[in-house]
Amino acid sequence: MWKKPWGIMEGSVIGAGLLLTGVLLQLTIGGIDWALMAWPVNILLLAIILIIIGVGYALRGRIYVLRFMTTPPAAVPAVAYAALLTVIMGLVKQIPSDHAPTDALGFTRMLSSWPFILTYLWMTLIVGMATVHQLIHFRRRALPAIISHFGLFLVIVCGTLGSADMQRLKMYCMEGQPEWRAFDDRGTMHELPLALQLNRFSIDEYPPKLVLVDNKNNMPMGKKPQTLLIDGKFKEGTLGLWTIQVTQYFDEAAPRMKPSKDPHKAPQYTYKEWKSRGAECALYVVAVQGKTGRKVEGWVTGGSYMYPAEVLRLDRHVSLATPPREPQRFASEVEVFTKQGKHLATTIEVNKPFSVAGWKIYQLSYDEQMGKWSNMSIFELVTDPWLPTVYIGIFLMLAGTILMFILAQRRKEETTL
Repeated sequence: MWKKPWGIMEGSVIGAGLLLTGVLLQLTIGGIDWALMAWPVNILLLAIILIIIGVGYALRGRIYVLRFMTTPPAAVPAVAYAALLTVIMGLVKQIPSDHAPTDALGFTRMLSSWPFILTYLWMTLIVGMATVHQLIHFRRRALPAIISHFGLFLVIVCGTLGSADMQRLKMYCMEGQPEWRAFDDRGTMHELPLALQLNRFSIDEYPPKLVLVDNKNNMPMGKKPQTLLIDGKFKEGTLGLWTIQVTQYFDEAAPRMKPSKDPHKAPQYTYKEWKSRGAECALYVVAVQGKTGRKVEGWVTGGSYMYPAEVLRLDRHVSLATPPREPQRFASEVEVFTKQGKHLATTIEVNKPFSVAGWKIYQLSYDEQMGKWSNMSIFELVTDPWLPTVYIGIFLMLAGTILMFILAQRRKEETTL
C-alpha cells in the first residue's frame, strides 16, 4: 500500500482516516454550530473552498495527493463514505438544530457532526478538482460529466453552507391586528420585512362521530374503538350491544332551559340551533339495547370553549359520547404587507403556502381551545436564500444524466453502423 500510483485501497484509507479524525473531534470539542456560519461567514467559507480547489489544482504536479484527488480511485471511496453517512442519517431520527445531539458521535444531528462534515468536505474538494480538470482539458464527450459534477458541487456546498441562513419562524396573528414579529425555536423574537393581518379564520369539519366510553375513566371502549359517522346518509347503526338512531342533529347549537310540565321537577336542558360564537355540535340520540330492549335517549354534545361536552349514560358501565370533530380544512384570509410597498390579499391553508418577498408562509395551527371560533392563526414562515442555487444544482445533475444517456445511445448506434 502507498505505492504509486495509488488505488482504491489508499482512497479508502484516506476516507477512513477522515472519519476517525471526525469522531475524535466530535468527542473532544463537540459538533459544529451552524448558526455561527450564517451570512457573511458562509460566503467567505465558499470563497476559501474555491481558492483551495484552484490552488490545489495548480500544485497537483508537485504534490501527489492533489493529483490523486482528480482520479476515480479517490472519488469512488469518498462517494461511498458520504453515501454511508447519508443512509445513517436517514435511519437515525434527527433532532432540531437547537438541541444537543443525544449520542456521542453526533449522528442524531448529522449535519453538525464532524465525521459528516469532513467526509463531505473531502468529497467536495474531489468533485471541485475533477470539474476544474475537465474544464481545462475540455472534450465534448465529457460535457455531461462536467455538468453533473458542477451540479453536485452546487448541491453539496450550497446545501450545507446555505443551511445557516435558513430561517423557520412561528408567527401568532390575532384577528384584525397586523403582526410583523415572529419567533424561532429558542423563543427569540425576529422583526420581519413583512407583516400579516388576519381578517378571518375558518374551519371545515368532518361529520361528528359517536363512540362508547367507559364510565370509570371516560376513555373509549376497546383497543380499537368502534365509531359511528353521523353524516347525511346515517339512519341507524350499532355500537356494541346498542342500536343507535339520531333524531335531531345541529351543527351549531346552544343549550336552552326547557321548563318541566311537572312543577315538582327541575327544568331540563334542550338544544336549539344557534349560529353564533361558542356554538357546539348537538345530537339527540335514541339508543336501544338489543338483548333487553331497554331504551335510553337524550342529547350528546361535543362541547365548545363556552359549553362543556355532554354524554348520554346508557348503563352503569358505558356512556355515549361524541369526540371533538376533526378539522377537514382550516384556512386564514389574510392581508400581506411588505417593505417594498406590496399589499396583497390571499387565503393561506394547510399544504397551500403563500410565497412573498423570499418567504413561504404556511398555515400551521390555530387556537385549538377555541376550535372553529378561533380568532388566532399560527403561521410558519420559512426563508432559504440558497435554495434556488441548490435547485439549479439538482437540475444540472439531471441534465448531465440525460446527456450521458443520449450520448451513450449515439455512440452505440455509431458503433453498430
